[in-house]
Amino acid sequence: MSKRNKVVIHPREVLEGAPMQQAGGGVRDLKLIYPETGFDAKTLCLGIVEIDPGHHSPLHRHNCEEVYYVIQGSGEIESDGKRYKFSAGCAIFNRPNTIHRVWNTGDETIRLAVVGGIMFVPLWPRWPTASPYEVFEGTSANAELPKGAVKPSKRKRAK
Repeated sequence: MSKRNKVVIHPREVLEGAPMQQAGGGVRDLKLIYPETGFDAKTLCLGIVEIDPGHHSPLHRHNCEEVYYVIQGSGEIESDGKRYKFSAGCAIFNRPNTIHRVWNTGDETIRLAVVGGIMFVPLWPRWPTASPYEVFEGTSANAELPKGAVKPSKRKRAK
């Protein structure tokens, strides 16, 4: 079947190891509807992100809008230095170029359905080394964080 006609993705076709997945574990980034999985998507892509209790996604930003639907779990989204609580059934909106990450503060794995704009930078063939994401952590414990980012011990909580 050509890329133009692909309608369904099967579990064996899902891509893992995307930029949100860190070597330390605890985060799984599954790419479902993406050009890299054989779809001719022009404006939207779909993935699932899972975050185990006590873990978080890396602090990052990208040049497109993104929404999360929380299928399971509870935690906090850090967005431009403020943290907002969420639980299953909530929806989250990330604006373009907003520095953000997700923290699992609950007792069960967070499962997010992630819909975002196409980032116009292919993940393949250089993935995971080249990425449309600008990731700010994972290289050094003392790395300089971008303006607006909050270190875990000095975090602000939004009301």
